Amino acid sequence: MLEAKGRYLYKDGKRFFYLADTCWSAFTSIEMPDWRYYLDTRKFQGYNAVQINILRQWDSSLPIKGREPFAIVEHEDGSYEYDYTKINEAYFDNAEKMLAEMIKRNMVPVLVLLWGNFVPGTWMSNFTKNNVMPFEQIKPYVEYVVKRFKKYDPIWFVTGDVGFAEKEGQEIEEPTRYYREVLQSAKSVDPDGIYTFHINGESHELPEDFLKQASFFIYQSGHGKNGQATAYTIPQLMRKNGYTGPMMDAEICYEGFTKMTPPQEKSTEVERYTSYDVRKAAWKAVLSGADMGIGYGCFGIWPWNDTAHPEQKLGMNFNVEIVPYDWRQCLQLPGASDMGILKELVMEYGAQGLEPIASPSKNNPAIRAAQNDEYLLVYLPTAGIFDFKEIGINPDNVKIIDLDKRHVLTGKLVDGVLQMMPVREDSLLIVKK
Repeated sequence: MLEAKGRYLYKDGKRFFYLADTCWSAFTSIEMPDWRYYLDTRKFQGYNAVQINILRQWDSSLPIKGREPFAIVEHEDGSYEYDYTKINEAYFDNAEKMLAEMIKRNMVPVLVLLWGNFVPGTWMSNFTKNNVMPFEQIKPYVEYVVKRFKKYDPIWFVTGDVGFAEKEGQEIEEPTRYYREVLQSAKSVDPDGIYTFHINGESHELPEDFLKQASFFIYQSGHGKNGQATAYTIPQLMRKNGYTGPMMDAEICYEGFTKMTPPQEKSTEVERYTSYDVRKAAWKAVLSGADMGIGYGCFGIWPWNDTAHPEQKLGMNFNVEIVPYDWRQCLQLPGASDMGILKELVMEYGAQGLEPIASPSKNNPAIRAAQNDEYLLVYLPTAGIFDFKEIGINPDNVKIIDLDKRHVLTGKLVDGVLQMMPVREDSLLIVKK
């Protein structure tokens, strides 16, 4: 059983570093042989959790024929309507079989109860082609799925990509009313469950009662090219505001996804996020107070792009500029293994906790650092020199991990200043106290 205690999660009494892959479309789109292969691969890479949308993901490939959670009417223009009073039992039977495969591998299901496209007033309501869930259907639906799935000891994401601040066309009142009903209905069935709220990118605002009831706080630095600094600025702000519970960046930039920019900054050159971008977001987060874990994603897994099944083409809500990789290619992208290495390093050097250092570098706020009684960890996003005297120490030696090449080097120090090393991208500096 998982429990939140202090600033971390624990499983059977031992520190649990949450490392989740994002596979929102699992229940609608994956056949069982592929699901087993996918789980085996991610388990080998170090993942211990998978984030899944219980219902159909709005921006994804079309589901396997008949794999719908409710009775459905589909229209010629690609839009569809659910009859939320008619649950498709076969869909949830299959979902249980998929969850059972996770439990066999000692992996934690992380289940979204109600994504924002089913809720009126969200930013997605301008794009989605499904009908929203009537308020009176929330309770029977939520109670049904929680009763079915609670035996798998999941983590519950109450919300799905919804913000609670008046910006970007978001409404607050109606989504808040909906999600209070979701949370109350779920807790009536699983009062001891672990609950949190998946809010939209670069946001930290939550209604006070939601924050108090959250087992831990998650945010997403997300996919905006200009918002990547929120990987570290949000946990800094939350700690400054007095939040003392577990915290993590649950949706760092997806590897291979579009570097999204505001409309006024659009250009003809479209860029994808690389493993380097993924590492930068993740390491900045965990060394800035969000070291409960990390939620990784890659562009092809979340929508489950399967080129062997062209009938599962991308749905009409899918409106990004570049095509996703096939899911098989995604399993081999280097950033996935980089996150497994991050987990190992955090658990080797920071299993008992890490305290962030507010300003490890006067001239470069992107350099992040944290420490405990035994070790100091410094993340250098760009190869260069580093003056340890800025944080009040003059070490005799420093271990350097080249995070791109995965090499271990011994640093050269001159009067407390780490000299330039043959590192091409980013590195982790480790000083034993």
